[in-house]
Amino acid sequence: MRPCEGEPELIPFCPSCGEYRFEQFNVAIITAIFNTDRTKLFMMRQYGREKFNFLAGYVNKGESAEEALRREMQEEMGMTLVSHKMLFTYYFAKSNTLMIAFESTVDSEDLSGMNEREVDEARWFCSYDEAWEAVIRGAVAEKLLKQLTLSH
Repeated sequence: MRPCEGEPELIPFCPSCGEYRFEQFNVAIITAIFNTDRTKLFMMRQYGREKFNFLAGYVNKGESAEEALRREMQEEMGMTLVSHKMLFTYYFAKSNTLMIAFESTVDSEDLSGMNEREVDEARWFCSYDEAWEAVIRGAVAEKLLKQLTLSH
């Protein structure tokens, strides 16, 4: 269906090829991870950065955001997801990525499953103040941490 004459184009239609063309972007998950009694918050450092981030990763073709959440936790930290809740979505222009932010709980505080090729350092933080000191500024992680402190 083509837009009627005089109406603004709501769907990007290419008259040359007769196809609808939608802008492509990446989709990724990011998650704040809590221990089972929710007294500790997990964060990690990657790629030689000085500050900490939350676990994140891209959603693969054919995969749901929840499947990506489980897979990334297992691949990067060997963690098993117990529960999760989606908090918000955020378009991160720097990498043309729609971020889907979660709050998750894992079954153990054990960090021995850490993938050292992907993670430089991983640790549990015992307070939001401690996490604020460590978080990467200006990143989606800062927005997620702010959301957590407002909702808890």
